Amino acid sequence: MKTKIKLKLKIQSIEPQKRRKNRFTITFESGDVFGISEDVLLSMPLSIGQIIDPNEFEKIQFLESSIGIKNQVLILLSYRQRSRAELTRRLKLKGHPLAMIISILDELESKGFINDTDFAKMFATHLIENKKIGRVAVQSEFYPHQIPESVLGSILDDLYEKHPPIELVKTIISKKMTTRAKSQKEKLRMINFLKRKGFVWEDMESEIQGIEWDG
Repeated sequence: MKTKIKLKLKIQSIEPQKRRKNRFTITFESGDVFGISEDVLLSMPLSIGQIIDPNEFEKIQFLESSIGIKNQVLILLSYRQRSRAELTRRLKLKGHPLAMIISILDELESKGFINDTDFAKMFATHLIENKKIGRVAVQSEFYPHQIPESVLGSILDDLYEKHPPIELVKTIISKKMTTRAKSQKEKLRMINFLKRKGFVWEDMESEIQGIEWDG
């Protein structure tokens, strides 16, 4: 039985893949093939005629999976910053084992590729400065990202000190009311709109009451 396993895992050829850069195809004597990245090939030098025992093959497969997951994370991060929770969720949906996901994200976090505080600052700034939404809505947007309140709270305090909710509401109303009638129906629509934007009555009261609504 041992001889049969060794024959099955004897390398017959190692060839670069034509359509996939930095990847190689390993063909065993049995005719089985296995795709491998250049990174794994460099970390575990393999040669034609080499016999791979089952434990070594499992290690190669593990390294191949780890590098594949890591590359997926780095590609996602190349587009924009992401929270650790978002990355975990996306990798789990792809069917990767949770233990492997945690290990890889731990490594990338230790190297600074993942930083939930930096992500929270970036995302909160976008929501407040660009989308001009209130604290309730911002916290709702952050719910899937699992940022601790001890981190998010201070970030939001600083941003809303720089961009007071009352001023955000004023900007929104000024833009909306340029083409709208000042009817009681429109007043109610405006209040409900601001609530959906995450503002509470305290944020909007002075601006709403400052308008001379008809009726």
